[in-house]
Amino acid sequence: MKKASMLTIAALCALTAMTGCITVNKNDGGESGMRVPVSQDVIHEQITVDKTPVTAQDEVKCLFGLITWGSSASHVADVTDELVPFGASVKAKNGAYANACDKAKCDRLVATRYKITTNDYFVYKTVKAEVTGYPAKISGVKVIETTPSKVTPVLR
Repeated sequence: MKKASMLTIAALCALTAMTGCITVNKNDGGESGMRVPVSQDVIHEQITVDKTPVTAQDEVKCLFGLITWGSSASHVADVTDELVPFGASVKAKNGAYANACDKAKCDRLVATRYKITTNDYFVYKTVKAEVTGYPAKISGVKVIETTPSKVTPVLR
């Protein structure tokens, strides 16, 4: 009886040792040089830029780094260039940009400059953003057609 239980325990230990998790990582980055580039039509926006700059600001309050409120913008501009898509400074910059576009009645700003002022009290902070830029309106769209050329793939 002892031998049977010992053999059963040994078989279960061997079976347990043979089973496990397997992680497979696949990286297809090496094939990127072998793909043939595809030529597509390019669309360029035609814009008219006003010569007088416009300035606007927005202020956002933040609690614990997560809860934000107090923006005076009526919509989101969504023109952030930061890696983090949330946070008080990003919301304040977007609010200032949206307020400037509303103030100038334009589609976008060109050559923008931001001035960010932060008062941080560890738990609570206020972020004030001021943007200055030249108002631009989209006056049309121009499609530039490209002709496909013979491209030989690069083999590495």
